[in-house]
Amino acid sequence: MRTNSDPVIEVRGLSKKVTDATGELTILDGIDLTVDAGSSVAIIGASGSGKSTLLGLLAGLDSASAGSVRLLGHELTELGEDQRAALRNGSVGFVFQSFQLMPHLTALENVALPLELHGGLSTRDAYARARELLERVGLAQRMRHYPKLLSGGEQQRVALARAFVTHPAVLFADEPTGSLDAATGHAVIDLMFEMNRANGATLVLVTHDIDLAHRCDTTVTIEAGRIVATPAPTVAIGR
Repeated sequence: MRTNSDPVIEVRGLSKKVTDATGELTILDGIDLTVDAGSSVAIIGASGSGKSTLLGLLAGLDSASAGSVRLLGHELTELGEDQRAALRNGSVGFVFQSFQLMPHLTALENVALPLELHGGLSTRDAYARARELLERVGLAQRMRHYPKLLSGGEQQRVALARAFVTHPAVLFADEPTGSLDAATGHAVIDLMFEMNRANGATLVLVTHDIDLAHRCDTTVTIEAGRIVATPAPTVAIGR
């Protein structure tokens, strides 16, 4: 049984290899990483270094070629795809560069969707919670709008509300400001950190933005599929 003092993520000897027309390609090679509860970790590196692949493996979106990934006390390498999805549902939130909103759903429906899929709440309560989150991100007047009618910053705010609506234990963010201009990106990041602190979640993000990385407790640098620099151990947010 997992205790509150146990790491949220434990990675040992993690490797990912793929085969294409040119032969076998190693994307990640022997990654070891520990992420403590309540901490924030930035994964940085050049394009093609393997950082987004690592994030996908940590979240159970992809399967490793070798090694182990333990998320919230569960060994992902021992779980099937459906079991990994069940673990993510309600326990993990995601924020993507491309927003990943459902185009045929309003902002309110997009945010309520994870609660409806998770179950446990009536439709009325799910929508009440979604409204609360949209108000919190400043979109009280935009709830009935479809994504195509929202600006990039507004869409990312909807994505943030959706990510936090289930009170996740872990939030994964992949280049969350990559599609936004600088001013909008800074505002969204401020909001993300504010909501993350309030929620008490563990934050793991991939970014090219060094200033954003410096806001995290720990920065992990990936180069050619290996960790080449890991500063001091993580310190939980709020400590």
